[in-house]
Amino acid sequence: MDNLMFFSRMTGLASREAKDRASENLTLVGLQDRAKDTVDKFSGGMKRRVNLAIALMSRPALLFLDEPTVGIDPQSRNHIFETILRLRDEGMTVLYTTHYMEEADRLCDRLAIMDHGQIIALGTPLELKSGIGQPDHVTLEEVFLNLTGHSLRD
Repeated sequence: MDNLMFFSRMTGLASREAKDRASENLTLVGLQDRAKDTVDKFSGGMKRRVNLAIALMSRPALLFLDEPTVGIDPQSRNHIFETILRLRDEGMTVLYTTHYMEEADRLCDRLAIMDHGQIIALGTPLELKSGIGQPDHVTLEEVFLNLTGHSLRD
């Protein structure tokens, strides 16, 4: 709660509104029961969910998430997915970066595949998969490898 209140003050929220929004966000990310606990005792997945709650304090129209599920437990990962889908369904635009193609396929309406800092493909998951075969039998990882090659890069 203290972390969320700190960041809400940075966005100029009044104290009562900040507290209400912090409580809402902690509930959204499944940490309402841990509101008084210190973050340094949290698991990696819990810390990522706190980060998401903080990012939502200003109720942005556009939310940037840079690999929010790297190195976390499956339950936190799934909860973050469900939260992102809920936010999207409520009208929020989410720009999501990931190296995990199954995440992109599950979460994204539109994708940009990048290679060497350049967008090399843009479209829906269905469009991108259809470009190399039957979309029911093609994965986004296959699309990515088809576009960028199979060789290792260091």
